[in-house]
Order: sequence, then structure tokens, then C-alpha cells
Amino acid sequence: MNIEISVIIPNYNCKQYLAKALSSVIAQKNVSLEIIVVDDGSTDGSVDWLRKAQNTFPQLVILEQENTGVVNVRNRAIAASKGDYIAFLDADDYWSDDKLYEQLGYMKENPECVLSFTNYMHVNEDYEPIVDCFSFWPEFSKFVDKKDMGYQNLKSPIDLLIFANVIGTSSVMVKRSAINYIGRFDNILNSASDWDCWLKLARIGDVAFSPRVAMDYLMRAGSITANRKNRLNAMKEIVSRCKRDAGMIAQIKAQARILECYGEYYREIGSKFKALSITTAAFTLFPHKRNLRHLLHDLKTTFTTAP
Repeated sequence: MNIEISVIIPNYNCKQYLAKALSSVIAQKNVSLEIIVVDDGSTDGSVDWLRKAQNTFPQLVILEQENTGVVNVRNRAIAASKGDYIAFLDADDYWSDDKLYEQLGYMKENPECVLSFTNYMHVNEDYEPIVDCFSFWPEFSKFVDKKDMGYQNLKSPIDLLIFANVIGTSSVMVKRSAINYIGRFDNILNSASDWDCWLKLARIGDVAFSPRVAMDYLMRAGSITANRKNRLNAMKEIVSRCKRDAGMIAQIKAQARILECYGEYYREIGSKFKALSITTAAFTLFPHKRNLRHLLHDLKTTFTTAP
């Protein structure tokens, strides 16, 4: 049988989540697929569990390697893939039924589309819903036709995605030929290589999205502060790469978004005056509700002392 979709799952010590993720892939109907799981040096027994699962699911391909990080994992899986389309799924996320069928159908009918994605729900460790992604980004949601749950072409995708990265990697499907053409994920970047990849794809073809929540994103306990500086540095580099492709207003919004993220970082580490200074700059550059909320919060926490 011809493989239509290669599903790529990076795994690093996610044994407790693999069953849920794989079950959501196996449940997909009316598509022919392979499932490529690249284990990135796990020590929790993931590989043994996967080998047992392979006896039941022959479409499961297991690749093993020493720990090198998710970028190299995804690139290796892309190189090994056979499908015309690639769908990404992190090991602790999972899909709704028929997610792939609807996505594949749209991309086949619209051959200029090189990237499609869906809305997704943030869930806690009890799998209770928190908020869907599109609602969190009012800058994006105003472009959404909420009466249409099908796929919609995203107009001026670079101008939007450069400051509002609404794309959850586990919701994405790409053309394999397109992602190979742009050089796959950039392993030079220390963070945000997925965002960089989506922007590169937006330069060479159409981007589409569906307002339907077709993926759940697990918010696992633990702070990401330690990695935030790497992400901020990567964000600055990625925005600079888009200077020739994004409009001036979009670039201003992107700079404000970077400042907003720096404000979040300094807020988390308890540097109140630094957070206030940067949040003020972000609001001045691009005044909108989220920046205003951050500014008011920083003013209150900086100048209000506990009794």
C-alpha cells in the first residue's frame, strides 16, 4: 500500500504518554500511514515498550539514537520518511479522530498548500481543558471565520506568524517535498526551530488552518525559565531573517512580542524593575490588551509593598 502520511513522533523519556499518543494515531481512519518514532536516548524503558507495540502495529518504525535533541530527531525522521505528507506529533500530545483525513483531503485538493495546522487545546496533567490556542491570540482570531470549521487559507501568513506563532507543532502537516526543499529544521538555532521552519515554508507556498480543535497539548509541570533565554535569542534571529518578507507593521509587532517575552522572563526570575521597564517598552511599541495587562500587573507588583 502506498504511504500517504509519515507521522513523526520524537520520544525522550515519555513512556507514560506513548500509549495515548500512539492510540490517537492508530485511530485515524481512511488514510495510509507509517509511524516513525525516533527515540532520543531514553532511559525509562521507552524502547522496550515500543518494540512490544511494534508486534501489534506493523506500521510502527522505531529509530534509536543517542540524545541529540528534538531538531536532529525530527530531521532524521524526515530523511527516513516515505509519505508524500508529514504530520508531527510530540509524544505527550494526542489527536482527535479524523484529524489526518480532513487535513490530507484539503492539502490534496489545494496542491499549492505546503503547510496546514489546526487549533488545539491546552490541557493540564489531568487532561482537563485550559484554553484553546486561537482564543489566546486575539491578533489571530480576528482573521478566523468561526462559522467555518473547515480549512481556510491564511492570507499574508508571514506578516501574521512573525509575531503571533499560533502553530502547534503537533497540529501540523507539511508536504515532504517542501520541507526538504527548505532544508528541514535548522539545527543551528538553540530554540524555536519549528517556528523558523513554518516561516520558511510560508515563503514558498500557501498556508492553511482549521479553527477546529484537533489536538490536545499537554501542559506538563515544571518551569521553562531555564530555556527561555535560548528561545529569546532564537526569536531575535528568526525575526531578523524575515526582514525582507514581512511588512513594517508586522516587524514592529514582532519586536514588541520579543520585548513581551523578555518581560515574562524577568517577571519569572523576580526582577521587577527590569520587567516593568521592558513591558513599558513593549506596550509603547505595540499597545494592545495583553501588553496592557502585563504593564498594569508590573506596576502593581513593583510599587505595591506587602503590609
